[in-house]
Amino acid sequence: MSPGIITVMRMTTEEVKVGEVVLTVRQWGDRSARPLIFWHGLNPFGALHLNEVGPRWGTRGFRVIAPAAPGAGDSPTLSDPDAYRPTCLALLVAELAAALELRAFSFVGWSWGASIGVHLAAQYPQLLNALVLLDAGHTDVDATGSRADLEAAFVAEHANDAFDDWGTFFDAVRERVQTWGPRAEERFRAGMEERDGRIVVRGDPRAGAWALWGVAAEPPSAALPLLANLALPILLVRSDRASDASELANFTATLPSAEVRSVDSGHDLLAGAPMETAELVAAWLEDHVS
Repeated sequence: MSPGIITVMRMTTEEVKVGEVVLTVRQWGDRSARPLIFWHGLNPFGALHLNEVGPRWGTRGFRVIAPAAPGAGDSPTLSDPDAYRPTCLALLVAELAAALELRAFSFVGWSWGASIGVHLAAQYPQLLNALVLLDAGHTDVDATGSRADLEAAFVAEHANDAFDDWGTFFDAVRERVQTWGPRAEERFRAGMEERDGRIVVRGDPRAGAWALWGVAAEPPSAALPLLANLALPILLVRSDRASDASELANFTATLPSAEVRSVDSGHDLLAGAPMETAELVAAWLEDHVS
């Protein structure tokens, strides 16, 4: 399909019970197509992160599966903060794949999702036929202070992210995206809700704090060496504006067979350069996944 053509594809949404967890899962593409699981980042707008890109990957022959992370606004928050450690969420992805009866799948993760993807590949390499990391997974994060301090900071940040009306909110987020349109508006709207006359974040700030704490406690760099001996195709797509030279050097030294590409975008590649990133990932997967 020509990169310049966008085909509208219907999105389906369902609740999938994974052990004791119920996940809201959005899908695009034929159910018999090559499965691709996508995990979004920590910002409030992750649940519909693939609103533009999901249909495109679906038309390229992939069954795109995008769970809304617990606490992100759709799926309920997990009760145990330690359940947000990347190793625990990697298990959740593996259990989701089993619930959907997937024998193997490609995994694409952005930001937080990329960090989870590294641990997923390290723990369950037999489930993956390809790993795509979008501007993360090669870098670690620092979380200063206690987990309670981080939780308090996230609660305060969410309280500050409030707007008088939808128009004011959309004006504030338009600069994040390459081209503003109905799909972008729908994605950002899904991350917010109207409460007490104000437009506020839907997601649970505690979940964000626990997730960030988890990535700091279990950094991707600790798991990367476990990927070195795997016959697993790995692609890192990074922002060409990133200041990650030392981390990138460590990543390529640890995983010399991994491919690294850059796109002209800020950290949120699927907002800043959605079509370029979508095309790059789709073409690479087509070359590496039968």
